[in-house]
Formats: sequence, C-alpha cells, structure tokens
Amino acid sequence: MRLEVDLDVDGSMLVAVVKGPLSLEEGWRVLKQICDTALEKRLNRIIIDGLGAHGVVTAIDRYDIGVKLVAYCGDHRLWPRLAFVGLPPVVDGFGALVAKNRGLATETFPNRQEALEWLHAGSE
Repeated sequence: MRLEVDLDVDGSMLVAVVKGPLSLEEGWRVLKQICDTALEKRLNRIIIDGLGAHGVVTAIDRYDIGVKLVAYCGDHRLWPRLAFVGLPPVVDGFGALVAKNRGLATETFPNRQEALEWLHAGSE
C-alpha cells in the first residue's frame, strides 16, 4: 500500500489530505508532490491533514525529512507557510521543528481549525 494524497485548492491555499501507511520514503514522496503542486499553482500557504495516515517514523527519519524539505523548498524558491495537522505517533512535531529551525514557517496542530487560524494569521 502507498500513502495517498488528495490535493485541492481553497482560495489561496493548498489543502492536502494524506491517508494510508506512513514511511520515510512515502512521506518524502508525498511532501515533494505537495510542494510541486504548490509551485505549479503559485500557492504559499499549505495545510497537510495527516489525520488519515498511520504508522511510525523514527526520530532520525523525521529529522531527515525536515532537512530535505527545507533544501527542496530552497532549491525551488518556495517558502510556504506550512501547517501539519495530525496526532502522535504520525505527527509529533519533530520534523516540523527541524524545518522551522532552518527557516521554514512550519507548525503542527491537532486539528484543522487551529491550523487554518495560524495560516490565515500569517497572511495579514
């Protein structure tokens, strides 16, 4: 089984809903797909809803994903405001913290409403 992502544009925001088994490879594949879509649509606010994903990724893998995400965004001149929605063990905030510490505006939230409020607060 693969990690699936449904992508939709809501105004000036990309909404990604992720479902299925999470792994380092699948998580990275989906993140690149999300970033590529944001670039194509010229969107800089992204919400990734991972409440439908399941599985555990190690702390080292989360670190690697955070570093890769910042490098990928930098290489493509994409500096989004990125909100991850999810609960442990799928979303624990470590990968987002790694990306945030490297300059990417990234936060994690337990629900979509809080994520949307943060995304909209950054556009004012």
